Amino acid sequence: MIETHDLCKYFSKRRSGMSILSRLSRRSRELVKAVDHINLTVKQGEVFGLIGPNGAGKTTLVKVLSTLILPDGGTAFINGRNVVSQDAVVRSQIGVLPGEFSRSLYWRLTGRQNLKFFSELYGIRDTSRIDSLIELFGLKEWEDELLMRYSTGMKHKLALARALLNDPPVLLLDEPTTGIDPKASYEIKKLVKNELREKTILWTSHNLYEIDEICDRIAMINHGHIVLEGTPEEIKKQDLEYERITLVVDSGESHWFSLIESAQVINEYLVEITSTNIAQTLKEILTIVEHNNINIKDLRTTAPTLEEIFVKRMGQTS
Repeated sequence: MIETHDLCKYFSKRRSGMSILSRLSRRSRELVKAVDHINLTVKQGEVFGLIGPNGAGKTTLVKVLSTLILPDGGTAFINGRNVVSQDAVVRSQIGVLPGEFSRSLYWRLTGRQNLKFFSELYGIRDTSRIDSLIELFGLKEWEDELLMRYSTGMKHKLALARALLNDPPVLLLDEPTTGIDPKASYEIKKLVKNELREKTILWTSHNLYEIDEICDRIAMINHGHIVLEGTPEEIKKQDLEYERITLVVDSGESHWFSLIESAQVINEYLVEITSTNIAQTLKEILTIVEHNNINIKDLRTTAPTLEEIFVKRMGQTS
C-alpha cells in the first residue's frame, strides 16, 4: 500500500542573467512546486496509473516514494512505513524502475552479471532467483551478452528484472514502456497483468491508452496537483459533458443531418454528432429520419475518451 498526505517537494528555479551573489541569495530564487500537497492512496494489489505532461511532478513523486529525495512537507508511507524516518525498511519493500533506467544498469557487464551484482547488494546469494527472472523475461539467450549489445526493449526488461530481485511487494515504475518497440511494450504490460497482479504498482506514463488498458485506478497530475482521480470508467462518467453519436446511413443520405447544428458529415454515408443532451439530439435524428425516409444502418453513442478528458483538464490547469 502507498499513502501520501499533503506531500510537497519544491525546487529552486534560478533566473538567467544574474550575478553570482544574486544567485546565492534565497530571495532571488523562484520556487517551483514539483509536488504540491498531494494526497494519494494506492491500495494493496492495485495497479495505479499516474499520468501528466512533462514537468507535472510524476518523476519527483516516484523519487520521494523511493527515498531518493526528501520531501519538503507532508508524509508518505509504503506499507505503513514512513519514507523518511524508516527509509531503510522502505527500500527493502520496493522495486524501482527509474525513468532513466539505463543509469540503473552497468553496460560493461552481461545481463546475468548485472543481476548478480545487484542481488549481492540485497544480500541474496541464491542464484535461483536470477535464473527465474531471466526465464520470466525471456532473456535466456542473451544472459551472457554485454548489456551494450542489448536492444532498448531488452534493457527495459533487464531493468525491470533488477527491480524484482528482492521480490518486493511494491513496485514504482516510472514510464516503463517509453522508448521501446510495441512488442516489448506488450510483453511488459502482459507480465504486469498476469505475473505481478499480487503486487502494489504505481505506474507513471504519457500513454493514455496504456493507462486505460492496464490500470485499476488513475490520477491526472499537473503542476504538482492531482486534478482528477478514479477508475478509468469513473473519470469518463465524471467528465460526461457530451457524448458522440455516430450514424451510418445509405449512401447519399448523410447530408440531411447537417440540419443538426453539431453534426459533422464525414462522407456520403457517415455522420458524427457531438451532443450535450443525448435525448434531445436523438429526437432530432428521429425527426429527420421519418421526414426523409432515411434508412439507418448503424447508430452508436460513445463517451469522451481519456485522451479528450486529459487534454481538457490539462488546459484548465495550465
